[in-house]
Amino acid sequence: MKYLVALKNFREASLAILSLIVLVTIIVLSGCSQKESLTAASSSRYFVQDLNPPYLDILWVLDDRSPMNQVREHLVSEAQKFFVRLDSIPNDYQMGITTMDMLRNRGALKPANTVLTKQTGTLDQRVALFGSLLSQVINLQTGAENTGLTATLASLRTYFTPRPGVPLVLVFISDGDDFSEITSTTTTDAVDAFAAQVLSLKENKEDLVKAYSINYLPLVSGVSLANQRCATRNNADIDKANTGALRWNGTPWFQDRYFRVARKLKGDTADLCSDFSDRINLSGLRLKTLPNRFKVDVSVSDASKLRVTVVDKNQNTLNIPWTFDSATSEVVFQTAPPEGSSIQILIAPN
Repeated sequence: MKYLVALKNFREASLAILSLIVLVTIIVLSGCSQKESLTAASSSRYFVQDLNPPYLDILWVLDDRSPMNQVREHLVSEAQKFFVRLDSIPNDYQMGITTMDMLRNRGALKPANTVLTKQTGTLDQRVALFGSLLSQVINLQTGAENTGLTATLASLRTYFTPRPGVPLVLVFISDGDDFSEITSTTTTDAVDAFAAQVLSLKENKEDLVKAYSINYLPLVSGVSLANQRCATRNNADIDKANTGALRWNGTPWFQDRYFRVARKLKGDTADLCSDFSDRINLSGLRLKTLPNRFKVDVSVSDASKLRVTVVDKNQNTLNIPWTFDSATSEVVFQTAPPEGSSIQILIAPN
């Protein structure tokens, strides 16, 4: 009898232990499942702190008036070479294409205010888009005057907002001069006023802005006109330089504004009819100060969803205080992580 009771107690104890093992197993597996689910739903963003930034904002400003159609194939070929180089240099860029027309376009991006990135559009599509803006033999959809500087400011303020801390490159392509009316309280010179307004959009940091101008160079004596002019052949704006020709408001007709903007904003110039794409020196962009803001390109409800880790080039984890700017979706460090460090931002699911 005692044997049967002992056996019964042993069986009950065994069942209890077995039940406990099963319960623990379920809990562990459930926990693993939740962890795997969290890991699968989470995402990370990695940044390497470098004075040669992997990010770039580029705005093309094209003169799309009728004479530019005559040089269309050449411009498309140069744009294609530039786009190939662009894809091989920065890790991430955003690019906009607008025109110099303030009668109808007024700084809007083409097409349909589209901002191009590596992830949106193929090389062929970008080249086709560029060429489509120069396809009008007689363009009745643009104003007669060239107002590229005003159009650029309109685009930067409304359609192509520069990203904080990211270098901005402006590329002007035209066969004429600019006739924008831009002044400020400190200057009546349109180029100085324009440069100041662009720099104000980039925290007045000169190292964050470069401008390149593709236009006509003065005619070379003894060289045929056909070999020097590929768009407007006669009576180009540059031909009025030093002739005393005046505009309706009494100002000199030719003021060489686009080339002056390029020099003012530390860029370069090239002749419209030359192989100019290599003159747009993207590799020369280098920050003077390291950024302390890093954009999270996904929706984040609050800072508690983020885990931020900074590791220096010697693999030491750094404790740098940070906050999250929900207005710009940026992680903002109290001090910039040192050069060579890597930043990981883990984003938990909402």
